[in-house]
Amino acid sequence: MGKVITGIKGRVTKIFSLVKDFITKNPKLSVLIILILTASYIFINIEILHFTSSPKFCRNCHPAETVGPLGEYYTWSKNIHAYAGVECLDCHGKPGFIGYMRAKMGGLYDVYAEFLKSKDYKLAVLQKASDPTYAARLVPNEVCLFCHSDQFNQSIRKDRWMTIGVKMRKMDGVYNPEFRKKLNMIDVLTEETRGDVEPRHRQHLEKGLNCVDCHLRVAHGGEKRNLTKMQTCFDCHDKTRTPKMPKNEDCTACHRQTERVLPKDPITFKKGSSPVNFNHASHVIGQQCSICHMGIFPMTKGTTTVEFRDHEGGNLCFACHNGQKAFTWKDCSTCHRGRPPAPPVPIIYKVQGLGPVEFSHNFHAKAFACDSCHLQIWPMQRGIKKMKMEDLYQGKYCGSCHNGNLAFSSMDCAKCHIDKKGAKRQ
Repeated sequence: MGKVITGIKGRVTKIFSLVKDFITKNPKLSVLIILILTASYIFINIEILHFTSSPKFCRNCHPAETVGPLGEYYTWSKNIHAYAGVECLDCHGKPGFIGYMRAKMGGLYDVYAEFLKSKDYKLAVLQKASDPTYAARLVPNEVCLFCHSDQFNQSIRKDRWMTIGVKMRKMDGVYNPEFRKKLNMIDVLTEETRGDVEPRHRQHLEKGLNCVDCHLRVAHGGEKRNLTKMQTCFDCHDKTRTPKMPKNEDCTACHRQTERVLPKDPITFKKGSSPVNFNHASHVIGQQCSICHMGIFPMTKGTTTVEFRDHEGGNLCFACHNGQKAFTWKDCSTCHRGRPPAPPVPIIYKVQGLGPVEFSHNFHAKAFACDSCHLQIWPMQRGIKKMKMEDLYQGKYCGSCHNGNLAFSSMDCAKCHIDKKGAKRQ
């Protein structure tokens, strides 16, 4: 073993001696060779950094074409960030050369895990990104604000070493406000959003929120633009409720354009000849959305059915339309357009031993208002009251009018009881 080591040592010494002699005899050529080797080494390493920073390289470990773990390349490719040329290391590395190199060194462990860790381990790590706290470690606020605000961009550029003379990623060339204006982006800290909702970005950031608390999976949700879900706002506001926070149902506190909050067209209840068209615009004049939502009506159209029996129960619309808070529902024609919402065909009462009785709403509605019968005499639900002739004789039900004074007497049987052939009989 000693002879082997001695032999290797001798060879190395000989090589060094030859190199030394070559440098001594050819100093200028030696310097040139050293410069070429150094430049080649630097060039190769930069190219390796570029290659391993590209989304296509990341795709090797994130190959799935679906939303969720392993589908990060696919979801990024569908997102607005991809269209703008913002790549993986632009977001998954803090601004500056040091931030970039730290991200690259962290990537070495990811390569190690790809080959030497189980798939279950990898999936467990990727699923952690659905936790806003963990996601904020992957993409901190300064990364987002570097491109989306002038203040952070200029401050970071002033305090950090951004490049080594070679552009390593798109972020290196981002100068605001020029970059922001070129892509027609607002400054999220100083300008209002162009949409309907004003999120007050600065106020939320000063309260300690992270961008991903609202914009979780901002580039990996599978959609082109990641817009905050309304339920996300509700969940956070309910958890950290303070007296200054608007109620979830106070839509106009956040939505600046009322016409965009409200359904454009009226909501129509009941099809046919006597529909009710509910218009939000007329109801929000002087009223808060929270009067109806969420206690009376949910926020989703079509989930509530207004039944005939709800009129007298004080439910839904009739919680207000009771003659005290708003006009009474008893004047049917106020809401029901067209003819009164009466059954189109007569109600037939079958009586054993006598001809049936046909009650026509159409005929009676021409002479009387709906509240002449409803609700004091008849409830709004068909079939829940059983009428007997004795009741009529005592002035109940139909007998309250058919007493010989207001209308013909209920004792005149032939007026109502009709046989199958249409002939009146007792």
